[in-house]
Amino acid sequence: MVNSASPTRYRAIFVFFTLFVVIHAYSYGQGNSGIRRDTAKGFDFFFNPGMYFGHQKNANYHRGMPSSMESTYADPDIRYVLRNPFWRIDILNLIDKYHNNVVADTFWLEELSNMRYTANFCFGIGARYRFTENLSICLGFTQARMTAHGIANLGIKIMEVNSANVLPYPLIGKERRNFFELTAYYIFSTQGFVNPFLEAGAHVSNTKVVSSELVVEERSFSLIDRYGVGTNYDPSLSYPERNPKLGGIGYGFSAAIGLRISFNKWAAIEPVAQFRLEKIQLAGYNDITPNYHFMIRLVLGDNIFAKTMR
Repeated sequence: MVNSASPTRYRAIFVFFTLFVVIHAYSYGQGNSGIRRDTAKGFDFFFNPGMYFGHQKNANYHRGMPSSMESTYADPDIRYVLRNPFWRIDILNLIDKYHNNVVADTFWLEELSNMRYTANFCFGIGARYRFTENLSICLGFTQARMTAHGIANLGIKIMEVNSANVLPYPLIGKERRNFFELTAYYIFSTQGFVNPFLEAGAHVSNTKVVSSELVVEERSFSLIDRYGVGTNYDPSLSYPERNPKLGGIGYGFSAAIGLRISFNKWAAIEPVAQFRLEKIQLAGYNDITPNYHFMIRLVLGDNIFAKTMR
């Protein structure tokens, strides 16, 4: 079953961690109010762990109801599992085994829920060059490992009793998204160790579908036809795998606000809240959607390349 509390728990942990780091940094800075950030031309390098929140419209790709206009044979399709005669027998046996030896005569797809992404951990690295005291250009890479959850309700007909029941089974999809980003960074000068900033930029993305599965009791059934044989797939036979590449190249735009909290002239942390409009390449579910990214950057300056501003 899907644990609906998981996304809330992950958000709470991340928010708590963020508040802890910000408060600790603020307390540190109170005793070091003479800290000033580096304003010379040069580089900053950063690493940013964070949480990425994907839009449910994209998650519905893993429901297994592909768009006939855009999909290929290999895009997730729940009918690939439910109409396979061999897997139908396996599913009936699993229902019988895990439900007090109730003998199921047949089953059908009753209803599919909407899919939702959990709060997904992501990380990034990057560098930016300070052209002026306030303006920098950033080049970064971010990877988010996405997990989508939903429910497939199967209607079950009980043999000899002529009654029916509905059993919910999890749908789980996994993706890996890579983003290459170019952004402009503008920081506002203050007299203290805390400096607010704004960012805006664009990025290209590469989405790879890792898996899409229906889980019946303890067994997972892949919704992806990796062999191109459709519902005629026989698990007892060996087939050459076509290794379909699901996903592809997308693009998007972002805007962010944040705070630079300096520990000294060369080191700082930056809590950042980022809004993203993205076209994620998933066949039939690739509309431009809003997504959100919350992160904490760990920033180190490099005065080796710095030039004194005139």
